Amino acid sequence: MGNKKRFTWLLIGTLILSLVIAGCGEKKDVKDKEQAVSPSETATAESTEPSAYALPLVEPGSVTLSFATYDNHYAPKSYAQNLPVWQEIEKNTGVKIKWDVSPNAQYSSAMNIRLAAASDLPDIINLPSNPVKLSHDGVIIPLDELIDKYAPNIKKFYADNPDIYKMAKAPDGHIYSLSSVTSGAAYTDPLSLLIRKDWLDKLNLKEPTTLDEWYTVLKAIKEGDPNENGKPDEIPLSPPYSWLGSSIFGNALGLHLSFYSLGYSIDDNGKVQYDWLNPKAEEMIVWLNKLYSEGLLDPEFMTKKDDKILADVSRELIGSTVGFLNATEKYNSSVTSGKAEWINVVPPAEAGQKGFYEKYGPISGHTAISKDSKNPEIAIKWLDYIYASEEGARLVAMGIEGKSYTMEGGKPKFTEFITNNPDGLDPSSALRSIGAYPVTPWIRTDKGVYAESSNALLQLNPKQVEMAEKLKPYLIDAVPLEFILPSAEEVNDISRIGTDIPTYLEEAIVKFIVGREPIDWGKFTGKLKDLGIDKLIEIKQQQYDRFIKE
Repeated sequence: MGNKKRFTWLLIGTLILSLVIAGCGEKKDVKDKEQAVSPSETATAESTEPSAYALPLVEPGSVTLSFATYDNHYAPKSYAQNLPVWQEIEKNTGVKIKWDVSPNAQYSSAMNIRLAAASDLPDIINLPSNPVKLSHDGVIIPLDELIDKYAPNIKKFYADNPDIYKMAKAPDGHIYSLSSVTSGAAYTDPLSLLIRKDWLDKLNLKEPTTLDEWYTVLKAIKEGDPNENGKPDEIPLSPPYSWLGSSIFGNALGLHLSFYSLGYSIDDNGKVQYDWLNPKAEEMIVWLNKLYSEGLLDPEFMTKKDDKILADVSRELIGSTVGFLNATEKYNSSVTSGKAEWINVVPPAEAGQKGFYEKYGPISGHTAISKDSKNPEIAIKWLDYIYASEEGARLVAMGIEGKSYTMEGGKPKFTEFITNNPDGLDPSSALRSIGAYPVTPWIRTDKGVYAESSNALLQLNPKQVEMAEKLKPYLIDAVPLEFILPSAEEVNDISRIGTDIPTYLEEAIVKFIVGREPIDWGKFTGKLKDLGIDKLIEIKQQQYDRFIKE
């Protein structure tokens, strides 16, 4: 899987700041402005001239760092092929990277075995889980002193983004990993319900805004032959992400059941709630069971992946799904007739509720330096360069100037390699084909170089700008509990309790939806309590209180 998991967000239409890459020639200094504070201090000190490090970091080719990570999301181009973006980064830093990569489906299990053995580890590791236990076991090293001494751009970024810094800190006060920052994609590429508007038009229906209206629309798609092939083969609703995709309809009832909040919410008194204990969740399950029993919900919803959904979209079988805004263009172009019009839909809401979608992020994944690294100072400088320096951040987000983008009036603009790729790749895949849009830690926020890629991609399609604006009033912060690092003691409790609950939850919810088991909400919630949900809520409350007080 990819690196999936809110504070300063990208406003649509914000002007991209005119930032020009500084320096040229073989030897240069990284001089992004830095505040004269360590990451452990507050972000209120006055900015001063940073302590720059010279590039290249080392004599070219004299240092090799191994980096273990999920491989490229664009599978035909492995990082092990030394893709163009990383060739440029090697030229600029002098550091050679030995990529230790595995496909997404295999990486987590394989890396967990290596981490448990705690020997012969790579220098830099994309962790399959949060870093607290690994840090407690001494498998990965603290980064805060390294950042303070050798990483001026990371230090500056944390000073400017204190909420991100709070999420980076473990309860013992140390930083053990860097996370990708995804808050800049919150408004430009939101996750929402998607539907074929051209099918709505054929059926003389408006966009649905309540659960009853969604039922009516899905029923009409099932019975109205909108693909006009004379067969009842339409799949009205085909959500990805297993049962989580369907759970997005809980938003209509004010519940945070899926994706980023994962069932947790915070009430008006600051108390953590688990929304699967809420009787309203039963209403959603009863509704989804009705959809399934009438053939309106894809019978393969538990196992359907993005590639199979895209294949069925291209065959004009699917009427609605759940996905990111950028998927609409991919879906439209995949239909050979060229007649599809996929759009995002405002969130449904029942009486007394305000519809919402949760924002993506603000962080995702954890990248750490292992105890076995012989060059931790070089590793943190290299990470500082690719993660937070202006030049490095632009390379990983935009690719290579002259190939994937050009600078016009101080603003980057994607070339035809991205907008009209010769191999027919969508913009994200085209960027990934040269090594950009990486699985390494990188930053997408709302300011400067960190916002350039999100803005540039959005501006490629005025229709997507319009759709992004349409959803903006409905986007809310997700509950941050999954992004707050637990203490070592909390990790032990979570590992003891937290695996049984998700397993039972998935099994029970699927059985309820497909009708293999009668919906007995009292029995269901009682089982959650037997498995320790109250203790888990207590732990989450501790984490939340600690986060709020900092």
